[in-house]
Amino acid sequence: MEANAVADSLHAAWGLTPLELGHLTSAVQLGFISGTLGISLSGLADRFSASRIFAVCAVLAALANAAFALSGGLSSALLFRFFTGVALAGVYPIGMKLVVSWAPEKAGNVLGWLVGMLVIGSGLPHLVRGMDVSATWQGVIYSASALALVAAAMVWWLGDGPHHGKSRRLQWGGVLQSYRLPAFRAASFGYFGHMWELYAFWAVMPLLIAHLGVVEDGHAVYLAAASVASPAA
Repeated sequence: MEANAVADSLHAAWGLTPLELGHLTSAVQLGFISGTLGISLSGLADRFSASRIFAVCAVLAALANAAFALSGGLSSALLFRFFTGVALAGVYPIGMKLVVSWAPEKAGNVLGWLVGMLVIGSGLPHLVRGMDVSATWQGVIYSASALALVAAAMVWWLGDGPHHGKSRRLQWGGVLQSYRLPAFRAASFGYFGHMWELYAFWAVMPLLIAHLGVVEDGHAVYLAAASVASPAA
């Protein structure tokens, strides 16, 4: 998360505590949950082109993220982080549908590639910060927004795969009917549980690195504290 990548700078600029930094990360997760819930209940993903939803939401996420860099304190920052999470709901889950539409016979492989790209993308702000590309923490945030805009343009140009499926009418709550199928329930509940282990690992990794002494500067230590304060980091 971009906020964790500039945790020490936010502490210095706004006087945030590790708990408040955790709130910034949690705001993104709450927004993501709200966005995915809205998309699933409304059926928007079945009504409109996946590539178009992806591109539009990537642009919205980039704008909300850039607005976070312009905010002057925690209150407005929490709001922009929440909106960033809402927009990301149209990127990651919709991206899964998009890649499968290109190669349904290799669904496992392409979904694995997508998740791998998610991990790389989540770490890019830390790479930008570590390379000192920008002299300010806002520059790190802007770089992430710029990369999101590039991704939006690429996906818009790429379009949907040949197996995307036809557009259907909006049907509020239609997804709930799917839970009548035992196989769908089993797959869904298994997927719901994986996020706890995934994000818990990401949260504890900075603490482990700092504890082992691999990185000893204040940034790593403070980042670890912020991650522990919010297990969804």
